[in-house]
Amino acid sequence: MGIIEKNFAEPEFSVNSLASDLGMSTPILYKKIKVLTGLTVNNFIKSVRLKRAAQLLRQNVYTVYEIAYIVGFNDPKYFSKEFVKQFGRTPSDYAFEE
Repeated sequence: MGIIEKNFAEPEFSVNSLASDLGMSTPILYKKIKVLTGLTVNNFIKSVRLKRAAQLLRQNVYTVYEIAYIVGFNDPKYFSKEFVKQFGRTPSDYAFEE
């Protein structure tokens, strides 16, 4: 988790980067993450990024577009689409929900 959190703002951070930083092969990483979380490594990394985005949205300091880039999404439209998939509402709605 520490490696992902340290690097999630980097759009280039990938499964291969994580495997290398952990000192394990990519296939082993895929198997371990799948067993532990039920997610693929890509989806796990995306989930961590989106959870951090949700925290930032609740702080009301940054815009949705800024947060998308802060958490490593190059495309704010894609970020919004993935956010809706995970949280069931748009980033803007999530930010102002009580």
